[in-house]
Amino acid sequence: MAEIKDARGARLSVTSSANLSGSMEQSKALLSSMTVEPAECQEMALAGMPPSVEGASMAMGTSLDATAGASTVVSLTSGLDTEFLKQSIAQFGEVNKCASMSMTTSGAAFDVALTMLNGLGSVPETIAYRTDTTLPDGRKQSLVTAQVVHRGVLMTVIATGGKSEEDAVARVGAILDQAAALVK
Repeated sequence: MAEIKDARGARLSVTSSANLSGSMEQSKALLSSMTVEPAECQEMALAGMPPSVEGASMAMGTSLDATAGASTVVSLTSGLDTEFLKQSIAQFGEVNKCASMSMTTSGAAFDVALTMLNGLGSVPETIAYRTDTTLPDGRKQSLVTAQVVHRGVLMTVIATGGKSEEDAVARVGAILDQAAALVK
């Protein structure tokens, strides 16, 4: 993780699995308390969160570019069962049923749209999608997410902000490719 650089050539800020465990569990608890419609999309709504599974090791790296208003996050999770990994990624095969979701938490409703993306990075079997969330006040937020299992490591990269969707796609693809090249 410490070898990966962002688009500006700066090394990512790295957080180890030991430091991530508490904050990841809090985030998952918050997300799992949401009501998702259609109900079968609950798992997909949580898909961008790295899994916390007994015996797994995880590290996360973050790039923040305040000038461009962009952030990119990569998580690498190893030590997971191959079947678990396949199931984590397989849910995106049916993204069309979850292309339009509604999430409700603490009385606030969010409309979420998923759009599959192609041509992101060079790692075979990468699943990539854009998530567009409409907040209760009408503002919209977009994320570009890519996930792939490469040599037994679940790699997830998420980007938000920046100049354009193309910029976010390029950032995600570049970091995914760097991470894949480092996984031996």
